[in-house]
Amino acid sequence: MKPRLSSLILATHIALAPAAALGQDGTTLRSQSSTRETARFLLAPIGARTVGMAGAVAASRADIEGVVWNPASAAGIDRPTAYFHLANDFGTASQVLGFLGRWRSLRVGLAYYHFDMGSIEARDAANQDLGSVALDDDALILTGGYQLSSTVDVGVNYKLVRLSSACTGDCAAFDGGTLGHAFDLGVVTDIAPLRGLTIGAVLRNLGPGVTFTGASTGDPMPSRVRVGASLNAVEAFKPDESRFGFLLQADLQQTVTEFDDLEGYLGAEASLRGILYLRGGYAWTAAGRRGAALGVGLRYDRIVVDLGHSFDDFSGFDSDSPFQLSLAFGF
Repeated sequence: MKPRLSSLILATHIALAPAAALGQDGTTLRSQSSTRETARFLLAPIGARTVGMAGAVAASRADIEGVVWNPASAAGIDRPTAYFHLANDFGTASQVLGFLGRWRSLRVGLAYYHFDMGSIEARDAANQDLGSVALDDDALILTGGYQLSSTVDVGVNYKLVRLSSACTGDCAAFDGGTLGHAFDLGVVTDIAPLRGLTIGAVLRNLGPGVTFTGASTGDPMPSRVRVGASLNAVEAFKPDESRFGFLLQADLQQTVTEFDDLEGYLGAEASLRGILYLRGGYAWTAAGRRGAALGVGLRYDRIVVDLGHSFDDFSGFDSDSPFQLSLAFGF
């Protein structure tokens, strides 16, 4: 394995699953196939509403954050919308800047996702210092959403992924960067006999993987299957109530190639007159991160402002607390 690739895996695995990244000797990664995945930044938490609900997002309809999670949720968005997500999680920083519009009966969007993992010290097999490596990954996301009927939305994301590194020191053994491709396929549907109930499912990050320069085999994309349910409790039990809203959502996620790493996400959202939103939730992951989350949101006319904060059991490791900010504007 080339140094650039091993450094990338180490940094992303620690950033996304720090509680289980180290072995008993404190230096080795867990022995499981998911540690060989590349482009794991595609699994990082992004979107303040999603984080505020602890990651329960698969069954959301008409949700601009669906561009990153379940593209089917973009199908119900009527207004052209520009959006921005800013995230800080375990020393990593990420930003998403995008736009979703209409073309005939389709919703079409384009987003740029940047993920900065900072710099790490690189060493060779003999533990000799090779210098430092700055890891920056990017994805260009093209989204298409379509309403099959009044109750069924479908969507697809195409992701052009770039994995890159900038090295100082002995850089002869390091890649400058490489490209990969991935797809998301999603569906969201209302359950007609049960008022207020919506279910969603998405296959995320499907793709051929990435083969780094000089490597004989490729590393797979972090492919996941996620299913979720959303219950609008006010619509279900008090359909005439318009002042207050209360939403419950739950997701389950599983690695496509493994069957022993089921993850769960549970969130709730209370709203007042469709303007002020309070959120909370709890998540547990196969990698070891678990804990609560809180969020707050404001919807006024065409403006959306959301804040999210997670309180998982590794939040205190880094001086920068996990924090999310999302902004959107409908034209």
